[in-house]
Amino acid sequence: MSELDVFGFIGMNRSIFSTLFMCGVLMPLAVVVVAYLFRHFPGVMRGAAMVSTLIGVVMLTFFTMAAQNSFFVMLSTLSEMAGNGSEMATTFLNSANLPIGETINPPAWMMALSLIQVVINLVLTVYVFLFAKWDNS
Repeated sequence: MSELDVFGFIGMNRSIFSTLFMCGVLMPLAVVVVAYLFRHFPGVMRGAAMVSTLIGVVMLTFFTMAAQNSFFVMLSTLSEMAGNGSEMATTFLNSANLPIGETINPPAWMMALSLIQVVINLVLTVYVFLFAKWDNS
């Protein structure tokens, strides 16, 4: 595999990650709208919609984290190539202040924020489907 192959894979990965990230940003809005539209449905229907939404939140999280983790694997591959003498990989990593010849891992705060976001989305999903008071009465 050449450096250009890795750069191509990184470009595709970032495109996929961006799409998934935008879905994750817009999903809470969609959850609130659907919960509002389902507010007069029986509890069983609201519960089923809630479970479906919870599964969607978890699946979207897995897909987004998989894309992000594979990005760091690709960066580590570039780092290894730079360590083996690749000028293109070395220039790229130096311009981004990334280490050469080492494994590149995501920062701990990135993983922590992702998990906090998932917990918030799960809790708010349960709330808006089952406990939110939509009417002014």
